[in-house]
Amino acid sequence: MAVKRIGELLVEKGIITEQQLEIALRRQKITGEKLGNVLMKMGFIDEDKFYSFLAEQYNLKKYEKSEIVITKEVQNYLSLRTVLEKEVIPLEIIDDKLAIGITNYNSLNYLDELEFESGKKIILFLLQDNVFRKIIEDLRNFPYGLKDYKYISLKSLIVEKFGNVDVEIDKVAAVIDKIEMYYEQIVFIDGMPPLLKKDNVVIKLNYNIITHGKILEFIKKYLNDRLKKDLITNGFVRVLVKINNKNFFVSVLKQKNKYSLTFIHLKKSIPDIMSFEIEDSILSDLLSGRSGLYIISAPYGHGKSTVLASIAYNFSINESYTLLFIDDFMIYDINSNNSLVYQFEVGNDFPTFYDAIKTDYFLNSNVIFVSKVTTYKELELLINLAEAGKKVFLSVEAPNVTNAIYSLINLMDEKRKRVLLNRFSNNLRLCIAQRLVKLRNSDKKLYVYEYIKMSLKLKKFIMEESFTSIDTQLKGSNEYIPLEKKFADLVSKGVIEKEDIFRYSVDYDFLKTYLKE
Repeated sequence: MAVKRIGELLVEKGIITEQQLEIALRRQKITGEKLGNVLMKMGFIDEDKFYSFLAEQYNLKKYEKSEIVITKEVQNYLSLRTVLEKEVIPLEIIDDKLAIGITNYNSLNYLDELEFESGKKIILFLLQDNVFRKIIEDLRNFPYGLKDYKYISLKSLIVEKFGNVDVEIDKVAAVIDKIEMYYEQIVFIDGMPPLLKKDNVVIKLNYNIITHGKILEFIKKYLNDRLKKDLITNGFVRVLVKINNKNFFVSVLKQKNKYSLTFIHLKKSIPDIMSFEIEDSILSDLLSGRSGLYIISAPYGHGKSTVLASIAYNFSINESYTLLFIDDFMIYDINSNNSLVYQFEVGNDFPTFYDAIKTDYFLNSNVIFVSKVTTYKELELLINLAEAGKKVFLSVEAPNVTNAIYSLINLMDEKRKRVLLNRFSNNLRLCIAQRLVKLRNSDKKLYVYEYIKMSLKLKKFIMEESFTSIDTQLKGSNEYIPLEKKFADLVSKGVIEKEDIFRYSVDYDFLKTYLKE
């Protein structure tokens, strides 16, 4: 095998030891990464030495420019399809020959085809894998052949801006945010270069590795004493960070003695709930004054807090209500327009969700928004308030409506469960499960949702705790419109690609039925 041969050659040349190769190959079997990436990540070989070895092995020159400009004229020598499928990058014309960058040595098999398509003799150059992957992902979302493309390494940009490569993590994040389009996350992991998540592809950026000390500097700067204690206790916290007048939602994860920071850029304004393209009957239920329990569910990172804030903002503008908004991490400030808005952050304003919810006894709000419940007492308190004629919105971390309902019922005290099940089902009005689907070549996300409305059948299944019956007897009916149907409709309209939707569905067989496969 080619991968094994490269490993053996590295051992023969004394660049790594047999023991290091054995360890790396075991790791490679688990991760599926290229052997070179495993060796570099484990610290057995540095990047420059590895690429020098590869260049020598394949008799190639390294392409070492920190700034790469690919003109539209050069782009037009090869089609974008060829670039993506054969993993080659047209770089420039040198002595009437087309310089092409590669990182995958299978590309050597396509030399004749490339020369035929381009009409030029080919000179091959070796690109570092992280540089190559970054350019490929950029070109995928670029007006290829119509505009000059420019790549500058992150390291060069940092030096250009700050005069020094050794800067704080927040400054690195700000530079990445400024130069990148359509990215989803910026990730800093202890002992690795910065990573960029873009269109569900992870790209390693050309910069120094992030040291343990740099992450500790960030934690010291942005985490208060309470968050530091939570990080030690739970191994995970989230914090809102403002850098260059932009808000970032930063997740801090601690595993053993290693840390990671995940940055997500947040927009300042609260989206208009009307922009989510929710069908009229469901929107009417959400924005009506009808009391009861309304559940908004989704996996982590799919906009539950944003939807709650959007609904609250709509009430604030259009109604003269008192609104109570409770979250453990406040992303948006909801202004008191026509309504009076109280926003409480658990951990800062109150020690628990239960204490925050209890404030309604003297605030006497019309609508209550709660980002989660974790105890039986909190759930029962919300049911009490729904029974008292209030509209209660509750977000739940769950992939579909069945799991959302199950997770809440699972909190109930066994001794009083029968009574509470009856009260819960009497007050449940609507449950929505949503996804934010990333559109290709865009920074926009499409809001897709499924819903189930309260009915006599649903009440029966809740009382019997027969959750499989909800999926087998209600799913696909007028009472339960599933995500899979919505996805199939969007594919048939050409709004999203078929291959993109499978990672958002939790029922592949059901999805294939709607896709008529």
